[in-house]
Amino acid sequence: MDARLLWLAGGAFAIGTGSLIVTGILPNLAAGFGISVDSAGLLLTAFAIAYAIGSPVLSTLLGNIERKFVLAGSLVVFAAANLAGAFATDFSHLILARIVMALAAGVYMPAANAVAVTLVPPERRARAIALVTGGMTVALILGVPLGTAAAAAGGWHLAFLLVALFGTLALIGILWKLPIGLPRGASTMAARLAVARRGDILLALATTMLWTTGAFTLYGYIAPFLANHGGITGLWLGAALVVSGIGSALGNQFGGIASDRFGPERTLTIVLTVLAGALAAFSLVAVTLPPTTAIFILPVILVVWSAAGWAGHPSQMSRLAAMAPDSVVIALSLNASAMYIGIAAGSVLGQQSIRLGNTSWLGFVGAACEVAALAVLWLALRRKRAAKRSDSDITEIVITAPSVR
Repeated sequence: MDARLLWLAGGAFAIGTGSLIVTGILPNLAAGFGISVDSAGLLLTAFAIAYAIGSPVLSTLLGNIERKFVLAGSLVVFAAANLAGAFATDFSHLILARIVMALAAGVYMPAANAVAVTLVPPERRARAIALVTGGMTVALILGVPLGTAAAAAGGWHLAFLLVALFGTLALIGILWKLPIGLPRGASTMAARLAVARRGDILLALATTMLWTTGAFTLYGYIAPFLANHGGITGLWLGAALVVSGIGSALGNQFGGIASDRFGPERTLTIVLTVLAGALAAFSLVAVTLPPTTAIFILPVILVVWSAAGWAGHPSQMSRLAAMAPDSVVIALSLNASAMYIGIAAGSVLGQQSIRLGNTSWLGFVGAACEVAALAVLWLALRRKRAAKRSDSDITEIVITAPSVR
């Protein structure tokens, strides 16, 4: 194993904790600013939109700069934004801090993943990506629960201070261990658009977007969902998030191994099917069982759902890297944008589901999005098979054509 991947994963841990910590402290933020939980969900939406738009633009502008400086600089900005967020006295100020965090995260993660795939042979790409993104799953196991516990003990401000500390520690590691001369990712916006317009890439990005939309319809509001339908709050909520994080870590590693062994498309099909079933199960439990019973069942579903949700990431990124081997940096950056568009859409869908009904709807709405993602994946596979048949027919015609003398 290349030790440099571990330092990239350390940065992903800080980024992942800061990106996802709002999901565990949403009720605390709502109470602190005197707003509703669904209104506090704007922090998720603002972050996701800023990431989706900023990542490709900033990655283009910074593409020809030394990778070590880009990774370190993005961590500096990320840590500083979390520090500013910790001392925000107005909700709009916190939203602004979250936007800056998102821009920094949008620079770091595609660069880290792109560097990772260039450090290993092609047959180990998915596992390299799994190791780096594993930093985000560790954030789910340790970072987000620690932030949730800190918010419960001393207020939501402590959660952002904790993220700033994680970002600073990751920055020290990057500056200390990563060498100068890492592969760069220079590309123009025209080159990015050329990749994005390809039919196979577009279908893959649509799959990412729909899959993430479904996941974050519920995940963005997981704290109020578990509180309303399982009575899971306070320290029990932190424990539930630890359980969720363990499932995510296991799923992420399984996804990388399964993708390398069985192929990304087959792995992704299974992942999306399980994810849809788990989301539907959440809502079924919510509408049919009392909280005193659901409290024992929801954590089990949470593990399965979290594992499935993260098992698909290595498969999808490996798939995109194979589709665009000469434009890996661009493809992964576009995938990150599609993912965060999905997070924004999921946050809005979750918000509207709560406003029009209640939290029990969230799983059903999310499951419908996963079914749509499966449909797009099926369309992409059908298109791929048709292209292979066409190439085979052309080859056969060329081979069997009589020679002209």
